[in-house]
Amino acid sequence: MRFGYKDSSLRSVVRRWRQSYLFEAKVAVAARKRRFMKNMTVIGITGSSTKSTTTEILRHILSQNHRVVGNDFDNGLNTIVRILKNAPLNSEFAVLEVAAGKTPQIERGARIMRPDVAIVTMIDLEHYSAYRTKEAVAHEKGHLVEALPASGIALLNADDDHAMAMAGRTAARIVTFGLQANADYRAQDIPFDLRNGLRMRVSGHGYDLPIGANLFGRHFYLPVLAAVACALEMGVSPEIVQRAVASYAGIIDRCGVFPVSSGPVFVMDTRKAPFHSIKLPMDALAEIDAPRKTIVIGQIGDYGGTSAKPYTVAAKHAATVADRVFMVGPTAGKARFDEANSSCEFARFGDLRDLAGHLKETALAGEAILLKSASNLHLERAVLALQTDVNCWAETCGRDSNCFSCGLYMLPFHDHPHGERAHKKLAKQLGAKSAVRSALGSRKDICPGNGNGVGK
Repeated sequence: MRFGYKDSSLRSVVRRWRQSYLFEAKVAVAARKRRFMKNMTVIGITGSSTKSTTTEILRHILSQNHRVVGNDFDNGLNTIVRILKNAPLNSEFAVLEVAAGKTPQIERGARIMRPDVAIVTMIDLEHYSAYRTKEAVAHEKGHLVEALPASGIALLNADDDHAMAMAGRTAARIVTFGLQANADYRAQDIPFDLRNGLRMRVSGHGYDLPIGANLFGRHFYLPVLAAVACALEMGVSPEIVQRAVASYAGIIDRCGVFPVSSGPVFVMDTRKAPFHSIKLPMDALAEIDAPRKTIVIGQIGDYGGTSAKPYTVAAKHAATVADRVFMVGPTAGKARFDEANSSCEFARFGDLRDLAGHLKETALAGEAILLKSASNLHLERAVLALQTDVNCWAETCGRDSNCFSCGLYMLPFHDHPHGERAHKKLAKQLGAKSAVRSALGSRKDICPGNGNGVGK
Protein backbone atom coordinates (compact mmCIF):
# COMPACT_ATOMS: atom_id res chain seq x y z
CA MET A 1 0.00 0.00 0.00
CA ARG A 2 1.54 3.29 -1.07
CA PHE A 3 0.27 6.78 -0.27
CA GLY A 4 3.22 8.81 -1.48
CA TYR A 5 4.82 9.03 1.97
CA LYS A 6 8.18 7.72 2.98
CA ASP A 7 6.47 5.98 5.91
CA SER A 8 3.44 4.32 4.35
CA SER A 9 1.94 2.84 7.53
CA LEU A 10 -1.74 3.59 8.14
CA ARG A 11 -0.89 5.20 11.48
CA SER A 12 1.51 7.61 9.78
CA VAL A 13 -1.12 8.54 7.19
CA VAL A 14 -3.72 9.22 9.86
CA ARG A 15 -1.24 11.30 11.88
CA ARG A 16 -0.33 13.42 8.88
CA TRP A 17 -4.00 13.93 8.06
CA ARG A 18 -4.78 15.03 11.61
CA GLN A 19 -1.79 17.40 11.64
CA SER A 20 -2.78 19.05 8.39
CA TYR A 21 -6.43 18.94 7.31
CA LEU A 22 -8.11 18.29 10.67
CA PHE A 23 -6.02 20.85 12.55
CA GLU A 24 -6.60 23.50 9.90
CA ALA A 25 -10.36 22.88 10.19
CA LYS A 26 -10.10 23.42 13.96
CA VAL A 27 -8.12 26.63 13.38
CA ALA A 28 -10.86 27.94 11.10
CA VAL A 29 -13.56 27.16 13.69
CA ALA A 30 -11.57 28.79 16.51
CA ALA A 31 -10.84 31.93 14.46
CA ARG A 32 -14.48 32.29 13.41
CA LYS A 33 -15.71 31.81 16.97
CA ARG A 34 -13.23 34.38 18.25
CA ARG A 35 -14.52 36.94 15.75
CA PHE A 36 -18.07 36.18 16.88
CA MET A 37 -17.35 36.48 20.64
CA LYS A 38 -16.80 40.24 20.70
CA ASN A 39 -17.73 40.53 24.38
CA MET A 40 -14.90 38.23 25.47
CA THR A 41 -11.66 40.04 26.34
CA VAL A 42 -8.67 38.01 25.21
CA ILE A 43 -5.47 38.49 27.22
CA GLY A 44 -2.27 37.02 25.80
CA ILE A 45 0.76 36.58 28.06
CA THR A 46 4.27 35.90 26.85
CA GLY A 47 7.84 36.23 28.09
CA SER A 48 10.99 34.20 28.59
CA SER A 49 10.13 33.47 32.23
CA THR A 50 7.24 33.94 34.69
CA LYS A 51 4.53 33.75 32.01
CA SER A 52 2.92 30.63 33.51
CA THR A 53 2.76 32.12 37.00
CA THR A 54 1.50 35.44 35.65
CA THR A 55 -1.20 33.60 33.71
CA GLU A 56 -2.26 31.55 36.73
CA ILE A 57 -2.41 34.52 39.12
CA LEU A 58 -4.31 36.72 36.66
CA ARG A 59 -6.82 33.99 35.89
CA HIS A 60 -7.29 33.40 39.63
CA ILE A 61 -7.98 37.11 40.19
CA LEU A 62 -10.39 37.50 37.27
CA SER A 63 -12.28 34.30 38.09
CA GLN A 64 -13.40 35.73 41.43
CA ASN A 65 -16.22 37.61 39.70
CA HIS A 66 -15.99 36.69 36.02
CA ARG A 67 -16.31 33.70 33.70
CA VAL A 68 -12.77 32.91 32.57
CA VAL A 69 -11.23 30.33 30.23
CA GLY A 70 -7.54 29.66 29.77
CA ASN A 71 -4.73 27.16 29.33
CA ASP A 72 -2.84 25.25 32.01
CA PHE A 73 0.89 25.33 31.16
CA ASP A 74 0.27 23.76 27.75
CA ASN A 75 0.93 26.91 25.77
CA GLY A 76 1.31 25.74 22.20
CA LEU A 77 -0.79 26.67 19.20
CA ASN A 78 -2.86 23.48 19.42
CA THR A 79 -3.99 24.32 22.94
CA ILE A 80 -4.82 27.94 22.13
CA VAL A 81 -6.97 26.75 19.22
CA ARG A 82 -8.73 24.21 21.45
CA ILE A 83 -9.44 26.77 24.20
CA LEU A 84 -10.94 29.28 21.79
CA LYS A 85 -12.91 26.64 19.90
CA ASN A 86 -14.45 25.25 23.10
CA ALA A 87 -14.93 28.52 25.01
CA PRO A 88 -18.51 28.90 26.33
CA LEU A 89 -20.36 31.71 24.59
CA ASN A 90 -20.84 33.55 27.89
CA SER A 91 -17.08 33.70 28.64
CA GLU A 92 -15.95 37.16 29.70
CA PHE A 93 -12.17 36.64 29.63
CA ALA A 94 -9.74 34.29 27.92
CA VAL A 95 -6.34 34.32 29.65
CA LEU A 96 -3.85 32.58 27.39
CA GLU A 97 -0.18 31.89 27.92
CA VAL A 98 1.63 32.12 24.58
CA ALA A 99 5.04 30.49 24.13
CA ALA A 100 7.58 30.97 21.37
CA GLY A 101 8.32 27.27 21.19
CA LYS A 102 11.21 25.67 19.37
CA THR A 103 9.61 26.78 16.09
CA PRO A 104 8.08 30.24 15.61
CA GLN A 105 4.33 30.17 16.11
CA ILE A 106 3.32 33.31 18.01
CA GLU A 107 2.51 35.32 14.86
CA ARG A 108 -0.05 32.80 13.68
CA GLY A 109 -1.41 32.25 17.18
CA ALA A 110 -1.87 35.99 17.64
CA ARG A 111 -3.82 36.27 14.40
CA ILE A 112 -6.19 33.57 15.63
CA MET A 113 -6.47 34.97 19.18
CA ARG A 114 -6.90 38.61 18.15
CA PRO A 115 -5.78 39.72 21.66
CA ASP A 116 -7.27 42.78 23.33
CA VAL A 117 -4.47 42.84 25.91
CA ALA A 118 -0.86 41.65 25.66
CA ILE A 119 1.48 41.19 28.62
CA VAL A 120 5.24 40.81 28.11
CA THR A 121 6.94 39.75 31.35
CA MET A 122 10.62 39.73 30.31
CA ILE A 123 12.96 38.82 27.48
CA ASP A 124 15.95 36.53 27.83
CA LEU A 125 17.48 33.56 26.05
CA GLU A 126 15.17 30.58 25.73
CA HIS A 127 15.04 27.76 23.20
CA TYR A 128 18.62 28.71 22.44
CA SER A 129 18.93 26.34 19.49
CA ALA A 130 16.05 28.11 17.73
CA TYR A 131 16.67 31.79 18.53
CA ARG A 132 20.31 32.27 19.64
CA THR A 133 19.91 35.94 20.69
CA LYS A 134 17.62 38.01 22.90
CA GLU A 135 16.81 40.13 19.86
CA ALA A 136 15.48 37.08 18.03
CA VAL A 137 13.39 36.08 21.06
CA ALA A 138 12.00 39.62 21.31
CA HIS A 139 11.15 39.69 17.62
CA GLU A 140 9.13 36.47 17.93
CA LYS A 141 7.31 37.45 21.12
CA GLY A 142 6.63 40.94 19.80
CA HIS A 143 4.14 39.47 17.32
CA LEU A 144 1.66 39.26 20.19
CA VAL A 145 1.94 43.01 20.76
CA GLU A 146 1.74 43.70 17.04
CA ALA A 147 -1.61 41.92 16.88
CA LEU A 148 -3.27 44.36 19.30
CA PRO A 149 -5.91 46.74 17.98
CA ALA A 150 -5.51 50.47 18.56
CA SER A 151 -8.10 50.14 21.35
CA GLY A 152 -6.03 47.44 23.08
CA ILE A 153 -3.50 47.55 25.92
CA ALA A 154 0.14 46.44 25.90
CA LEU A 155 1.47 45.82 29.42
CA LEU A 156 5.27 45.88 29.20
CA ASN A 157 8.05 45.34 31.73
CA ALA A 158 9.54 48.79 32.33
CA ASP A 159 12.82 47.24 33.50
CA ASP A 160 13.38 45.27 30.28
CA ASP A 161 14.67 47.20 27.26
CA HIS A 162 13.67 44.48 24.80
CA ALA A 163 10.12 44.42 26.14
CA MET A 164 9.86 48.21 26.11
CA ALA A 165 11.05 48.34 22.49
CA MET A 166 7.84 46.55 21.53
CA ALA A 167 5.92 49.77 22.19
CA GLY A 168 7.03 50.84 18.73
CA ARG A 169 5.25 47.87 17.16
CA THR A 170 1.70 48.81 18.16
CA ALA A 171 -0.77 51.67 18.25
CA ALA A 172 -2.33 50.24 21.42
CA ARG A 173 -2.12 52.04 24.77
CA ILE A 174 1.11 51.26 26.63
CA VAL A 175 1.00 50.45 30.34
CA THR A 176 4.26 49.66 32.12
CA PHE A 177 5.08 47.73 35.30
CA GLY A 178 8.35 47.20 37.13
CA LEU A 179 10.74 48.51 39.75
CA GLN A 180 11.61 51.79 38.06
CA ALA A 181 10.13 54.99 39.47
CA ASN A 182 8.59 55.91 36.11
CA ALA A 183 6.67 52.63 35.74
CA ASP A 184 2.89 53.02 35.66
CA TYR A 185 2.62 50.22 38.24
CA ARG A 186 5.62 50.00 40.52
CA ALA A 187 6.59 47.30 43.03
CA GLN A 188 8.23 48.63 46.19
CA ASP A 189 9.21 47.33 49.65
CA ILE A 190 9.55 43.65 48.71
CA PRO A 191 10.45 41.58 51.79
CA PHE A 192 10.37 37.79 51.75
CA ASP A 193 10.59 35.12 54.43
CA LEU A 194 9.40 31.55 54.82
CA ARG A 195 6.61 32.37 57.26
CA ASN A 196 5.04 35.34 55.48
CA GLY A 197 5.96 34.56 51.90
CA LEU A 198 6.31 37.47 49.48
CA ARG A 199 5.08 40.95 50.38
CA MET A 200 5.13 44.14 48.35
CA ARG A 201 3.48 47.47 47.73
CA VAL A 202 2.03 48.18 44.31
CA SER A 203 1.74 51.87 43.57
CA GLY A 204 0.66 53.86 40.56
CA HIS A 205 -2.45 55.09 38.74
CA GLY A 206 -3.80 56.29 42.08
CA TYR A 207 -3.26 52.97 43.86
CA ASP A 208 -1.04 52.11 46.82
CA LEU A 209 -1.84 48.48 47.61
CA PRO A 210 -0.14 46.17 50.12
CA ILE A 211 -0.01 42.72 48.52
CA GLY A 212 0.81 39.38 50.18
CA ALA A 213 1.44 36.19 48.18
CA ASN A 214 2.11 32.61 49.29
CA LEU A 215 5.16 32.34 47.06
CA PHE A 216 8.74 31.33 47.75
CA GLY A 217 11.18 34.01 46.68
CA ARG A 218 11.50 37.72 46.06
CA HIS A 219 11.74 37.05 42.31
CA PHE A 220 8.02 36.27 42.20
CA TYR A 221 7.31 39.98 42.51
CA LEU A 222 7.35 40.17 38.69
CA PRO A 223 4.44 37.83 37.86
CA VAL A 224 2.45 39.14 40.84
CA LEU A 225 2.98 42.73 39.70
CA ALA A 226 2.12 41.98 36.07
CA ALA A 227 -1.09 40.16 37.07
CA VAL A 228 -2.13 42.87 39.55
CA ALA A 229 -1.50 45.65 37.01
CA CYS A 230 -3.58 43.88 34.37
CA ALA A 231 -6.42 43.09 36.78
CA LEU A 232 -6.62 46.71 37.89
CA GLU A 233 -6.63 47.83 34.26
CA MET A 234 -9.53 45.42 33.67
CA GLY A 235 -11.52 47.17 36.39
CA VAL A 236 -11.16 44.62 39.19
CA SER A 237 -11.48 46.28 42.60
CA PRO A 238 -8.32 46.60 44.74
CA GLU A 239 -9.95 44.61 47.55
CA ILE A 240 -10.68 41.65 45.28
CA VAL A 241 -7.15 41.81 43.88
CA GLN A 242 -5.65 41.67 47.37
CA ARG A 243 -7.83 38.77 48.52
CA ALA A 244 -7.30 36.78 45.32
CA VAL A 245 -3.50 37.11 45.33
CA ALA A 246 -3.40 36.14 49.03
CA SER A 247 -5.42 32.99 48.31
CA TYR A 248 -3.38 31.92 45.30
CA ALA A 249 -1.65 28.63 46.20
CA GLY A 250 1.16 28.72 43.64
CA ILE A 251 2.30 26.14 41.08
CA ILE A 252 3.35 22.85 42.62
CA ASP A 253 6.69 22.52 40.79
CA ARG A 254 7.59 26.22 40.63
CA CYS A 255 9.20 26.69 44.04
CA GLY A 256 6.44 24.73 45.74
CA VAL A 257 7.16 24.36 49.47
CA PHE A 258 6.61 20.95 51.08
CA PRO A 259 7.36 20.31 54.76
CA VAL A 260 8.00 16.71 55.79
CA SER A 261 6.70 15.82 59.25
CA SER A 262 9.67 15.73 61.64
CA GLY A 263 11.91 16.11 58.60
CA PRO A 264 13.17 18.65 56.08
CA VAL A 265 11.32 21.34 54.14
CA PHE A 266 11.58 20.85 50.38
CA VAL A 267 11.44 23.68 47.86
CA MET A 268 10.59 22.02 44.56
CA ASP A 269 11.56 24.02 41.45
CA THR A 270 11.54 21.15 38.99
CA ARG A 271 9.55 22.37 36.00
CA LYS A 272 12.11 24.46 34.13
CA ALA A 273 15.75 25.40 34.67
CA PRO A 274 16.87 27.97 32.09
CA PHE A 275 20.41 29.12 32.72
CA HIS A 276 19.50 32.81 32.79
CA SER A 277 17.40 32.38 35.96
CA ILE A 278 19.20 29.47 37.62
CA LYS A 279 20.38 31.58 40.59
CA LEU A 280 16.99 33.02 41.58
CA PRO A 281 15.65 30.19 43.77
CA MET A 282 19.10 29.82 45.31
CA ASP A 283 19.05 33.48 46.30
CA ALA A 284 15.61 32.95 47.82
CA LEU A 285 16.98 30.05 49.86
CA ALA A 286 19.73 32.35 51.13
CA GLU A 287 17.10 34.62 52.71
CA ILE A 288 15.49 32.03 54.98
CA ASP A 289 16.65 30.60 58.30
CA ALA A 290 17.25 26.85 58.52
CA PRO A 291 19.53 24.57 60.56
CA ARG A 292 21.07 23.40 57.29
CA LYS A 293 20.58 24.14 53.60
CA THR A 294 20.99 21.74 50.70
CA ILE A 295 20.77 22.48 46.97
CA VAL A 296 20.25 19.70 44.43
CA ILE A 297 21.00 20.58 40.79
CA GLY A 298 19.75 18.42 37.95
CA GLN A 299 19.30 19.38 34.30
CA ILE A 300 19.93 22.97 33.11
CA GLY A 301 18.67 24.26 29.77
CA ASP A 302 18.76 27.23 27.40
CA TYR A 303 22.44 28.09 27.31
CA GLY A 304 25.09 28.68 24.69
CA GLY A 305 28.68 27.51 24.58
CA THR A 306 30.07 24.47 26.36
CA SER A 307 27.84 22.46 28.68
CA ALA A 308 30.36 22.72 31.50
CA LYS A 309 29.80 26.47 32.01
CA PRO A 310 26.18 26.54 33.26
CA TYR A 311 26.73 23.63 35.64
CA THR A 312 29.94 25.13 36.97
CA VAL A 313 28.30 28.53 37.51
CA ALA A 314 25.30 26.93 39.20
CA ALA A 315 27.41 24.74 41.49
CA LYS A 316 29.70 27.58 42.55
CA HIS A 317 26.78 29.90 43.28
CA ALA A 318 24.99 27.15 45.20
CA ALA A 319 28.09 26.72 47.34
CA THR A 320 27.83 30.35 48.49
CA VAL A 321 24.30 29.67 49.77
CA ALA A 322 24.11 26.06 50.92
CA ASP A 323 25.90 23.75 53.35
CA ARG A 324 25.52 20.87 50.90
CA VAL A 325 25.47 20.87 47.07
CA PHE A 326 24.52 17.74 45.16
CA MET A 327 24.61 17.28 41.37
CA VAL A 328 22.35 14.53 40.02
CA GLY A 329 21.58 12.80 36.74
CA PRO A 330 23.48 12.30 33.48
CA THR A 331 24.98 15.80 33.74
CA ALA A 332 26.23 15.38 37.32
CA GLY A 333 29.84 15.26 36.17
CA LYS A 334 29.80 18.44 34.08
CA ALA A 335 30.41 21.00 36.84
CA ARG A 336 34.01 21.95 37.54
CA PHE A 337 34.12 22.28 41.30
CA ASP A 338 37.08 22.51 43.65
CA GLU A 339 35.83 20.28 46.44
CA ALA A 340 39.08 20.44 48.40
CA ASN A 341 38.88 24.21 48.86
CA SER A 342 35.15 24.50 49.47
CA SER A 343 33.54 24.70 52.89
CA CYS A 344 30.36 22.98 51.71
CA GLU A 345 29.74 19.26 51.25
CA PHE A 346 29.74 18.42 47.55
CA ALA A 347 28.70 15.16 45.88
CA ARG A 348 27.63 13.82 42.50
CA PHE A 349 24.89 11.23 42.01
CA GLY A 350 24.44 9.61 38.64
CA ASP A 351 21.19 8.00 39.75
CA LEU A 352 18.22 9.82 41.33
CA ARG A 353 17.34 6.81 43.48
CA ASP A 354 20.76 7.02 45.15
CA LEU A 355 20.27 10.72 45.83
CA ALA A 356 16.80 10.15 47.27
CA GLY A 357 18.19 7.44 49.54
CA HIS A 358 20.99 9.72 50.72
CA LEU A 359 18.56 12.55 51.50
CA LYS A 360 16.30 10.16 53.39
CA GLU A 361 19.21 8.96 55.53
CA THR A 362 20.87 12.31 56.22
CA ALA A 363 18.19 15.05 56.16
CA LEU A 364 17.75 17.04 59.37
CA ALA A 365 14.49 18.20 60.89
CA GLY A 366 13.82 21.69 59.53
CA GLU A 367 16.57 21.47 56.91
CA ALA A 368 15.74 23.41 53.72
CA ILE A 369 16.34 21.39 50.54
CA LEU A 370 16.04 23.10 47.16
CA LEU A 371 15.49 20.83 44.14
CA LYS A 372 16.32 22.64 40.90
CA SER A 373 16.07 21.00 37.48
CA ALA A 374 14.28 20.82 34.18
CA SER A 375 11.27 18.51 34.25
CA ASN A 376 12.77 15.53 32.42
CA LEU A 377 14.59 14.26 35.53
CA HIS A 378 11.46 14.38 37.73
CA LEU A 379 13.35 15.34 40.88
CA GLU A 380 10.01 15.52 42.69
CA ARG A 381 10.46 11.80 43.32
CA ALA A 382 13.01 12.74 46.00
CA VAL A 383 10.18 14.49 47.87
CA LEU A 384 7.80 11.57 47.47
CA ALA A 385 10.45 9.06 48.55
CA LEU A 386 10.60 10.60 52.02
CA GLN A 387 6.85 10.18 52.41
CA THR A 388 5.79 7.03 50.57
CA ASP A 389 7.00 4.14 48.45
CA VAL A 390 8.42 5.15 45.06
CA ASN A 391 9.14 2.35 42.57
CA CYS A 392 9.34 4.31 39.32
CA TRP A 393 12.97 5.38 38.90
CA ALA A 394 13.16 5.59 35.09
CA GLU A 395 15.85 8.04 34.06
CA THR A 396 13.61 9.48 31.35
CA CYS A 397 9.94 8.57 31.03
CA GLY A 398 8.90 10.95 28.27
CA ARG A 399 6.09 12.58 30.25
CA ASP A 400 5.91 16.37 30.48
CA SER A 401 3.72 16.33 33.58
CA ASN A 402 5.20 15.92 37.05
CA CYS A 403 4.98 12.78 39.15
CA PHE A 404 2.17 14.24 41.26
CA SER A 405 -0.02 14.56 38.16
CA CYS A 406 1.09 11.21 36.77
CA GLY A 407 0.24 9.38 39.98
CA LEU A 408 1.93 6.08 39.10
CA TYR A 409 5.17 6.59 41.00
CA MET A 410 4.45 3.51 43.14
CA LEU A 411 4.64 1.23 40.08
CA PRO A 412 7.82 0.32 38.16
CA PHE A 413 7.96 2.23 34.90
CA HIS A 414 7.60 -0.93 32.80
CA ASP A 415 4.16 -1.44 34.39
CA HIS A 416 2.88 1.99 33.29
CA PRO A 417 0.29 1.78 30.48
CA HIS A 418 1.24 3.58 27.28
CA GLY A 419 -2.10 5.14 26.35
CA GLU A 420 -3.08 8.37 28.11
CA ARG A 421 -6.62 7.18 28.88
CA ALA A 422 -5.38 3.89 30.32
CA HIS A 423 -2.77 5.81 32.32
CA LYS A 424 -5.36 8.12 33.90
CA LYS A 425 -7.75 5.24 34.55
CA LEU A 426 -5.10 3.24 36.41
CA ALA A 427 -4.00 6.27 38.45
CA LYS A 428 -7.63 6.83 39.45
CA GLN A 429 -8.09 3.19 40.44
CA LEU A 430 -4.99 3.32 42.59
CA GLY A 431 -6.13 6.52 44.28
CA ALA A 432 -2.68 7.89 43.53
CA LYS A 433 -3.45 11.60 43.61
CA SER A 434 -5.28 11.42 46.92
CA ALA A 435 -2.34 9.40 48.23
CA VAL A 436 -0.01 12.18 47.15
CA ARG A 437 -2.08 14.75 49.00
CA SER A 438 -2.12 12.56 52.09
CA ALA A 439 1.62 11.92 51.91
CA LEU A 440 2.55 15.54 51.51
CA GLY A 441 0.10 16.84 54.06
CA SER A 442 -1.05 20.45 54.32
CA ARG A 443 0.98 23.32 52.93
CA LYS A 444 -1.05 25.99 54.71
CA ASP A 445 1.54 26.47 57.43
CA ILE A 446 4.14 27.55 54.88
CA CYS A 447 4.14 31.11 53.56
CA PRO A 448 0.70 31.83 55.07
CA GLY A 449 0.57 35.56 54.29
CA ASN A 450 -2.82 37.24 54.14
CA GLY A 451 -4.07 40.04 51.93
CA ASN A 452 -2.11 42.62 53.89
CA GLY A 453 1.11 40.67 53.58
CA VAL A 454 1.14 39.91 57.31
CA GLY A 455 1.76 36.39 58.53
CA LYS A 456 -0.92 34.65 60.54
